[in-house]
Amino acid sequence: MARRFGQVMALVALTGLLTGCSRLDTEAGVRAHIKTWVFLAQTRHFTSRSTCTAAIFDTISGELRGSGPVRRVADLQSGQRLLAEGRAVAFELPGLTPNMVSEALMSVNLSEGLGLISSFVGPSLTCMTEAFQNDVYLALMSPDTVMIYDPSRNALLLLHRPSQIAFYLRGNV
Repeated sequence: MARRFGQVMALVALTGLLTGCSRLDTEAGVRAHIKTWVFLAQTRHFTSRSTCTAAIFDTISGELRGSGPVRRVADLQSGQRLLAEGRAVAFELPGLTPNMVSEALMSVNLSEGLGLISSFVGPSLTCMTEAFQNDVYLALMSPDTVMIYDPSRNALLLLHRPSQIAFYLRGNV
């Protein structure tokens, strides 16, 4: 009986370890990564599975941090060049929505443009509720949203400036 109990306990411990490994990210890890990009406040939503992560964060400001690893660009060519180097890029193109930026990048370089879109419409959809998807869509279509793309992590952050909300999406594609 004691041997059987020990086997059951070992199985429970192993199941716990496997469950912990089935997430792409941890909330603390995502927060640590993007706090160098934006001024984070509390987490509104966080879901991570083996194929995706989707999170919503309040921010203290609708502005990007002045320093850090993200390179700000004001034109597509500079952004495309930095993406090709594997650098995280913040697209601040007045009058353009993140969706328009992604479409324009696809016309310049199909693979980088598709990387931006696949972070949103790819595996990360399974980590979002319908309401989350609707909110991300509105941010994606707003010229008041700054888009940050990190090709090294296949991560997309949409900072909707008026509401001071950041949407973080990542897939393992």
